[in-house]
Amino acid sequence: MSIFSIAASGLRAAQAEANLAANNIANANTAGFKAKTAELTEAPTGGVAVSGVQQTGQSVDLPTQQANMKRAALMYDANGTVIHVANQMLHSMLNILDNQYQTGQTDADQTPPPFRDAAR
Repeated sequence: MSIFSIAASGLRAAQAEANLAANNIANANTAGFKAKTAELTEAPTGGVAVSGVQQTGQSVDLPTQQANMKRAALMYDANGTVIHVANQMLHSMLNILDNQYQTGQTDADQTPPPFRDAAR
């Protein structure tokens, strides 16, 4: 699985957590409503998957939901940063390869300079 796929799975997990926290907050004053949480598991090919939604059996605790929203936002930002940095690295690598192609230079063409003994 590529770094892009792994980070995208993290974005989807963060979105699921944010959506559930928002739903919990919106229904905090609804009689009989119980808070829900996302069940996150490691995906078999890497990354994270939302394996389900679990009802906590407890009423909505607003400070907990605020913390869940903050955690989801941090998760989203972190995975977005991974995608951004991976894209920059890929772009740099492609530029290096393109420059080598345009100049006809490969690693095999680069001969290291001769060794010079500093004592002489």
